Amino acid sequence: MVGALRSTLRFVFSLLLALALIAQSASAFAQATKPTTSAAPAAPAVAEEEAPDSPRTSMQSFLDLCDRGRYEEASRYLDLPRGAEKRGEELARKLHGVLSERLWIDVDQLSPLPRGKKDNNLPAGTEELGKIKDAKGHTVSIRIVRHEARTPEDEARWVFAQSTVQNVDALYASLKVRWLRDHLPAPLLEQGPWALYYWQWLALPLLTALCLAGGRLVTWLSGFFARRLLAKWPWSPNFLHRLRNPVTMGFGVALFWALLPYLGLTLKAEDFVGRALRALGYLAFFWALFRTVTVVGDELSKAQWAAYRPSVRSLTSVGVKLGKVFVAAIALMVAFSELGYPVTSIIAGLGIGGVALALAAQKTVENLFGSVSILADQPFVVGDTIRVDTVEGTVEGIGLRSTRLRTADRTRIILPNGKLADMRIESLGPRDRIRFATKLPISREANVVQLRAIVAEVRKRISEHTNVRTDDVFVQLASIGESSFDLDIAAMVETRDFSEFARVREDLILACIESVEKYGTRLATPVRAVLSAASRHESTDKPS
Repeated sequence: MVGALRSTLRFVFSLLLALALIAQSASAFAQATKPTTSAAPAAPAVAEEEAPDSPRTSMQSFLDLCDRGRYEEASRYLDLPRGAEKRGEELARKLHGVLSERLWIDVDQLSPLPRGKKDNNLPAGTEELGKIKDAKGHTVSIRIVRHEARTPEDEARWVFAQSTVQNVDALYASLKVRWLRDHLPAPLLEQGPWALYYWQWLALPLLTALCLAGGRLVTWLSGFFARRLLAKWPWSPNFLHRLRNPVTMGFGVALFWALLPYLGLTLKAEDFVGRALRALGYLAFFWALFRTVTVVGDELSKAQWAAYRPSVRSLTSVGVKLGKVFVAAIALMVAFSELGYPVTSIIAGLGIGGVALALAAQKTVENLFGSVSILADQPFVVGDTIRVDTVEGTVEGIGLRSTRLRTADRTRIILPNGKLADMRIESLGPRDRIRFATKLPISREANVVQLRAIVAEVRKRISEHTNVRTDDVFVQLASIGESSFDLDIAAMVETRDFSEFARVREDLILACIESVEKYGTRLATPVRAVLSAASRHESTDKPS
């Protein structure tokens, strides 16, 4: 129970932190990617001066006052009907709630001129901001009219028309969270970061925890039925276990999306949260796909048909790694696209950055292509024993950058794939037998009869060994050395195990020595050893 609670709290905080970071990065990126003016000389654009009594200035002032909770001052921008003066603050608060949830007002699109637009097919001094349906389904036009200064203390401005103000109560009744707006303390009704009210910031963790709990429940139920349906497949338990977290995230995002309308978000906040949820939904999908690639790679490498194909295991390992990189790249691109990032600019930047990166990381790129070349040509596979220059070892793994060898001394040697692809590689793994070869020096005291007998005896003893291929036994008197008659001996040992070969090699060498001793002679002593012994003997015989 405690572990589940910790997991729930960790997920809640992680989701909130992810939303905050996504929003912050999106805002910073949007500011960074705004088009800048060119430094080249151009025809000066004639900017419309924003008048203090224009529709743009008036609506901006009304929205700013409402966002700060100063509804009494904001009521100055309402053309209140007679007898409704005392409800000005209430009507301003309700109208602001309606506009926040039902109609997005882009003040930059409003006229900066004192008289407003002249080609809007409306009476002079009138502009329409949009239309909203009330609780009964009636369409209400949201209009503003010009208010002229009537006293020296008054000022000209644009205000919401009486026809709009008279329908504020009916429009407010269509809001889903009006009860909360009417009963929550005023500080909680103020807007915080990213156009979210403070009460909505408090509700987000609770909603996230609720969606997480629901997601876990739905995941458990779906997993229960999935285990029944996939019971005959041996890989299903591992597959379902790996998908549990991304599926929980996906169901949680889906439940959050379904409950989002009941949070009463403003249009601006709803747009941001919707984009963030879509991004998280795509990340959950690609997370599940990422895990699926891992499971498929594991199952392929452990399959019975791949057990005797080391090359398949090597290709599977590298293929899984490349698949993960591809899935992660696509996931990030889709998430950035949902958050409003210019993906085409990112791809173009990645292309330019990729060239610079390739120049700065030539060795890494060389190793990457070297690994592709090794996997395509397959000069060796995992488990083979290879010899590269003076290095000999067993291949333990072939990665994207390097190949790991385990030597006979149990040390690990890491060779970059870029260099390895260009080197001379001797693969000892594919051989079906191992060649035994040695030189047998016989003392010069032996005569011809003894030499013939020794050659025949050595050939017989080697041919009779159970692990030696009889047709490939070679025993011949090869040369006359300074102090010996030299026999060249070679044979093919029927084994691929080097430990078994070492045992057979010991038997063959002992058989050669026994054959020499059998016919009354001995192995030759090197001339250097004889001279060294003689010099030591002379030095001891000299008088002191």
